[in-house]
Amino acid sequence: MHRLSQDVRYALRQLRKSPGFTVVAVLTLALGIGANSAIFSVVDAVLLRPLPFSAPSRLVVVKTTEPGRRDDIGVSYPAFLDWRSQNHVFDGLSAFHEDDFTITGRGEPAHLTGAVVSANMFSVLGVAPALGRAFPSQEDTPSGGGLPVILSHSLWQSRFGSDPTIVGQNLTLDGKTFAVAGVMPAGFQFPVQRTPVEFWTTIALDAQSPNGVPPLTSQRGVAYLDVIARLKPNVTIATAQTEMATIQAALNRQYPENRPKGISLVAEADAVVGEMRQGLFILLGAVGLVLLIACANLLNLLLARATVRRKEISVRTALGATRWMIVRQLLTESMLLAAAGAAAGIGLATWGIKFLTALAPGDLPRITESGLNLEVLAFTALIAILTSVLFGLVPALHAAKPELATSLKEGGRSGTETLTRGRLRSALIVTETALAMVLLVGAGLLLRSLLGLGRVDPGFAKDHAITFGLDLPGRYGHAQRVEFYSRLLAQVRATPGVRSASAAFPLPLSADEVKTGLDVEGQPMKQGESPVTTFHIIDDDYFHTLGIPLVKGREFIPQDDAEGATPVVIISQRLAKQVFSGEDPIGRRIRPNISSGDRDAPQRVIVGVVGDVKAEGLGAPSIPESYVPYAQLPFAPMSVVVRTEMDSSSIVPTLTKEVQSLDNALPLLRIKSLDEYVSDSVVGTRFEAVLLGIFGMLAFVLTAVGLYGVISYTVVQRTREMGIRLALGANRSAILGMVVKNGMLLACAGAVMGLAAAFLLTRLIATLLFGVGPADPLTFLCVPVALITVAMLATYVPARRAARVDPMVALRYE
Repeated sequence: MHRLSQDVRYALRQLRKSPGFTVVAVLTLALGIGANSAIFSVVDAVLLRPLPFSAPSRLVVVKTTEPGRRDDIGVSYPAFLDWRSQNHVFDGLSAFHEDDFTITGRGEPAHLTGAVVSANMFSVLGVAPALGRAFPSQEDTPSGGGLPVILSHSLWQSRFGSDPTIVGQNLTLDGKTFAVAGVMPAGFQFPVQRTPVEFWTTIALDAQSPNGVPPLTSQRGVAYLDVIARLKPNVTIATAQTEMATIQAALNRQYPENRPKGISLVAEADAVVGEMRQGLFILLGAVGLVLLIACANLLNLLLARATVRRKEISVRTALGATRWMIVRQLLTESMLLAAAGAAAGIGLATWGIKFLTALAPGDLPRITESGLNLEVLAFTALIAILTSVLFGLVPALHAAKPELATSLKEGGRSGTETLTRGRLRSALIVTETALAMVLLVGAGLLLRSLLGLGRVDPGFAKDHAITFGLDLPGRYGHAQRVEFYSRLLAQVRATPGVRSASAAFPLPLSADEVKTGLDVEGQPMKQGESPVTTFHIIDDDYFHTLGIPLVKGREFIPQDDAEGATPVVIISQRLAKQVFSGEDPIGRRIRPNISSGDRDAPQRVIVGVVGDVKAEGLGAPSIPESYVPYAQLPFAPMSVVVRTEMDSSSIVPTLTKEVQSLDNALPLLRIKSLDEYVSDSVVGTRFEAVLLGIFGMLAFVLTAVGLYGVISYTVVQRTREMGIRLALGANRSAILGMVVKNGMLLACAGAVMGLAAAFLLTRLIATLLFGVGPADPLTFLCVPVALITVAMLATYVPARRAARVDPMVALRYE
């Protein structure tokens, strides 16, 4: 212990003697360690940390699939009941869906997000309420009394002040009475997502029959539920997949009127993360490369420092210090540098975590749980130890075997570098350049993808348009819903500064897609093989408000809203081309298989064709779409779209007053501009491109600094040689060219190696790219040109200094 204390004190004295070196070393390490800790905190929260359920590895998501469809199709309640009764591989299955609610009667009306679940949900998840009880199975059917509800811990605290007597109290949600059955533990959330659900109620809510319409739970053709299941012990996902596929195949044969479906089972942990898993691991690998570059830079600095300290180390050796004592001393200095870098890195990581949380996609779950917890601090300590060994061991071993006679004969000189060390330093610069090249090429490809997405026409005008959602409670019948939106839109259109207004469900890029099969009159097809369309319910003036062009025919007119009017539909160009193959679709009849539930879906006359819209994302192809008038199908929660003359956000208070003048219990939901919808659709690509770009620039700067340091050090070491050359008549331009040539050879060698590695590794991000290939020629040309240009500048400055050496001064050097 005494020796360790001596080593630490001596190391601190040595580091204080070289403040410039110490500051550069600590900052370099802080950047590398801080960036790694920040990214690891996100990866830990999103990917590595177990889900907050009992035995989460046994939880799986059960999905239905259809050929040619990538979206989440959903499951009908009758199909869910069949799955639950016929399977032998699950301990339990539970169905659920999310919905918007308005709470009234307790303070100001407020919007809440709730989940409608089958009663066994909490037993499937293996979590019990912290207060009160869970749902018994009989609460899946309406009982005539109030519906049960279980509150989230955060809602219980924020809305009800952690009232310990809340169980048994009644709440009013969307005008209906609910009785509080319990409160879930702190930290529990399901579904696991960025915006948590605030309460849970049972599927009995969907089993009610409002306005005489058949309940959702009775309609086999309405696939609106998600399903989670718990595998029995020792049952694998593959075994469960096989059995569930057999059950679904039997259901397809039993109900041929529905489109045939397949089955897909995905581990809940994988379903929660989705497509972001690959991107996060790529970012973790990229930031690891930045740390390697930082270590290579420090290794170069320490090699140079060891050369300068050869005389000191030789004297200590001559006085009896063993090689192990020298290595231990130098490693202690490296450990102190790493510890200081880790401490500074934690500060940078704290800021970095906030930056990552703000930049991350809105659907990235659990990222708000990122932070400097014990796992992240342990990771930081681990990489600090590893980096100290990585950049400290080699210089320590080299420095610990000095040539005593040579070092002592040099007198006051700081020492000369051996051939081996020179080659090692050159190899490190080549490696740094290669790693930087890989990062910069990856960042360049993602940046080009992001720019390409920004140039995509979404099919509608996104500027100066604000949207908000409304969810009319059950007391509004069909006629009252139509009347409400008619009056609201009339008032909004009369507001100063408003150019136009309409309402629709769903909005493009809102992720609230409603897809359905359709039948075409005169084109008989086998059951279940009809085309699929994305279904929209819209109000008057929708296409004009969004700027979607009318290509053929007409828009909806007031006569289409009259009672008993002919059912009509407007289709997109993509649907017209897919179904009618160049024929004129105007006047033809199709039947989208969606109705209000009180009668079968009617045949609809096509009255118009409109332009295609990028409804599923700017990077996705346009999809077949169909639009019907709201007055003919008034059952969906609508979103109002307002096109303004000025900044659209400034009109929100006025819109709130207009809504509350008609119903003061209605809050505005999801207030968002169309421009935000477009921006959010590329947030995943932007997240990856920005972070990889930052890491690439860090690598770029570190490599340039490293190259500058190596060339500068070489110039210092060869000052006498250059003085002799100049004294013997060498041209100063020749000296300049010699130094620049040495630096450019290193940079070019690293660039070639980096391009070869990038050509192989960019295949890993191929699925993240849009409009460019992983071997995009422009990127592979521009990145090395930029890197070599900066490398030339980094070598030119010390080369110019070398060319200006005074021969007389150089000959007296040291």
